[in-house]
Amino acid sequence: MVGKRNSDGDFAATDAAYYVPKKHWSSRLAPYASEWAGFAASWPAAAGAHLWMTGTPEALPWASAGLTLLGTGVTALTWYCSRARAAIVRRFATATAGVTTAWMTAATIQGPWETPLLQLWAFGGATAAVSWSIFKALKRGGDSEGGNDSLWEKVKLSGVKTGALQVEPNKVHGPLQLPAGEIEAADVQKKADLIAGYLGLRKGAVRIAEDPEDASQAQLTIVPQDVLKNPADWSGPSHPGGSILDPIQFGVYEDTEVVRLWLPGDKSVDRNATHMQVNGMSGSGKSAFFKQVATEIVTRRDANLIVLDPSKGDQTVAFLQGSPAFLVTDVAKCKKLVRKLPGVITDRASQLGRWGYDGWVPEAFTKHGMPYLVVWVEEASKLLQSVEKFDVIAQEARSAGISLVLSQQKSTFRQMSTDVRSQLGAAVCFGVKDPEDASYSLSDETLEAGAKPHLWKNRRPGCFYMEAPGVEESRFATPARTYRSNDEQLTAAIAEHAHLAPALWASTAQALGLPEHATTTETEDRRGGAVVPLHNPAPHDADEDSLAAFEDALHDEELGEFEDDPDDEDAGLTPIPPETETDLGEVDPDAELPDLPEGLGSIPLPQPKPSLAQARANLTAWIDNQPGVFGPKDVPAELHGRDRSWASRELSAMAEQGLLTRADDPGTYRARPTRKHAA
Repeated sequence: MVGKRNSDGDFAATDAAYYVPKKHWSSRLAPYASEWAGFAASWPAAAGAHLWMTGTPEALPWASAGLTLLGTGVTALTWYCSRARAAIVRRFATATAGVTTAWMTAATIQGPWETPLLQLWAFGGATAAVSWSIFKALKRGGDSEGGNDSLWEKVKLSGVKTGALQVEPNKVHGPLQLPAGEIEAADVQKKADLIAGYLGLRKGAVRIAEDPEDASQAQLTIVPQDVLKNPADWSGPSHPGGSILDPIQFGVYEDTEVVRLWLPGDKSVDRNATHMQVNGMSGSGKSAFFKQVATEIVTRRDANLIVLDPSKGDQTVAFLQGSPAFLVTDVAKCKKLVRKLPGVITDRASQLGRWGYDGWVPEAFTKHGMPYLVVWVEEASKLLQSVEKFDVIAQEARSAGISLVLSQQKSTFRQMSTDVRSQLGAAVCFGVKDPEDASYSLSDETLEAGAKPHLWKNRRPGCFYMEAPGVEESRFATPARTYRSNDEQLTAAIAEHAHLAPALWASTAQALGLPEHATTTETEDRRGGAVVPLHNPAPHDADEDSLAAFEDALHDEELGEFEDDPDDEDAGLTPIPPETETDLGEVDPDAELPDLPEGLGSIPLPQPKPSLAQARANLTAWIDNQPGVFGPKDVPAELHGRDRSWASRELSAMAEQGLLTRADDPGTYRARPTRKHAA
C-alpha cells in the first residue's frame, strides 16, 4: 500500500523510493502459493471422492447430479462476487472456477488417474496456476511495489497504479497511472476521503489532482499531520526595503512551505501582473490577512498602498495610522476616489509608454520615480454596486502599474459582476459557509482537486486557499494559514521601516487629490470621520504646493463639490429661508372652507411607498402572471415605489435563488412553470 499509520501513530510509506528491507526468497514466493496449492490438492481430493462414491454404486448417479449443480453454483457465485473487479479479472476467475469444478465432477465419477483426466490435471491445472502467478506478478509490479494495489482495490478503484512516491516534510506525493478508458481522475477525487479513512487520516489529508496534459495520469498528495491546527508566529516583514517584485509572504502551507504572492508582473519568469479578490465569511481571518499583506507592501521601497474601507471605519485600518499608507474610510470619499481612477490609469499608462515600457517595471521607479500602486478595497460590494464602469477600471489598471484587491464575504453575481470577476487573476478564499460560496473565487479544478474551505467556516480563522500567477498549480488546492500577529507588532515593524517608503507619483497624487507623501499624523475629517493623510515634514522635505492643493481640495469639497454627489442625501437642497410671518390680510382663519368644485374630489392623492416586504410581494404576484420574457423595465413602478435599479437587483436575486429562469438576452427572465403551484 502507499502508506499507513504505524503502531506509534506515525505515518509510514512503503515504496521503491524508500529503503525496503531485503526479503527472504520464501516471502517473495508466498503471494503465489495459493494457486499452486489448489492445483496440487485437486487431484487427491478428486481421488478420495471417487473412492468414496464407488464404494456405494447406487449413490453415484445422485452424486453426479449434485456435483454438477454444485459446480454450476460455484461458477455463478464467482461471477457475482467479482463484479467489483476489473473485467479481465472477473472473466479469468469465473473461467478458472468453471473449468476446475467441471474437472472435479468428471474425476469424481471416472477417477482422476484415468485418461484424459490425468493429463488434463497435469497440463491444464499447471497452466491455470502459472497464468494466475503471471497475472499477480504483473499486477503487483514486482516486489518493490508490492501492496500498492491493495489500497485501490479496497476503495473499488482496481487498476489504478501508484508510481514512485517522494517523501517531503509532512507530505508524500507521486504520480498515479489510471486505466485508460475505465477510470478518470474525477473518479479518484471522489474517493479521496475514503482513501484517507483507510490510511487512518483526517478528511482532506488526501488530494488528487488531474494531469493537465494526460487524462490517464493524476497526482496523489498525502499530508499526514495537520500543521495548520496552530498558526505559526509572524517573524516580521519578509523583505523590508526590498522591491514589490519580491514575493509577499504572509503564511505557511500545510507542508510547512512559505506562502508567496506576487502582484506586479515579471517578464523574466513569464508572470503577469494581477488583481486579487479575497473572500471568506465573517470571522474567517480576512482582516488578519489584510494587515500582514499591507505591512509587507508599506515596508517596500517602490510601492504605494491606498486603503479604502467604507464599512468598518478605523476598526481594521487603525494600525496603519501614521504609516506610509493612504487611508480613506468615508463612503462618499471612497466613491469619489474610485471614480478618479480611470484618469489616473490613462495618465500612468501613457507615461509608461513614453518611457518605452508596456507595463510597470522596477526601472519605472528607479529611473523615473513611479512606484507600483496597490488599491485595497475592504467590503468592496459597497463600491462595486455604486461605481459605474468598474469593469473598465479592472481591465486597464494592470498595464498602468496598479493592482486592485477587492475583499468581501463572497463574490456572488449580485455583489460583483462577472466582468469584474473575470479580471481578477488571483484569489484568496478563507472559510466559507457553503461549498457554493467557494466557487465564486476558486476554480472548478481547485475544488475538484480537494479544496474544501466550507469545512472550516469561521472555526479556523486564517486558513485559506490561494490561486495566483507565479504559484504552482499543484499549490492551488493546498491549504495554508496566515501567521499569528497583533497590531502592536505590525505597527512597530512599519514604524521601523517607514523612512523607506516612496512618495506617491506627483501626477497620480494630483489626480486623486492626495499629498505626495503619506502621513505620520492624522486629522478627523468633518464630513464623516474619514482618516485623511496629512503631510509630515519630519521624515520628508515638505512639498508646500502639494499640501496647499490638497487642503484647497478639502476646502472645495466642504463648500460645494459634495453638493453634486448623488450619494449625499443633502445634495442639491436649497437652504430654508429665515422664518417670516405671512400677511393673511382680511382672511378669516375661522371661516368654513368652501366645497371643492365638481370632479375635483376624485383626484387621487399620492400614496405612500410600499414597504420592502409589500414591494417584494407585489413583484412576486406580478411575475406569476407574466407568460413571456420580461426585464426590470417591464416591472410597473407603482408595484414597489422605487427606481428601476431596485427591480433589477430583485430579479437578479430571484434568479440566483432559482425562482426565475434567465432568458437569452442579458437582464431578461422567464417565470418558472412551477411557480404558481409552488406558491
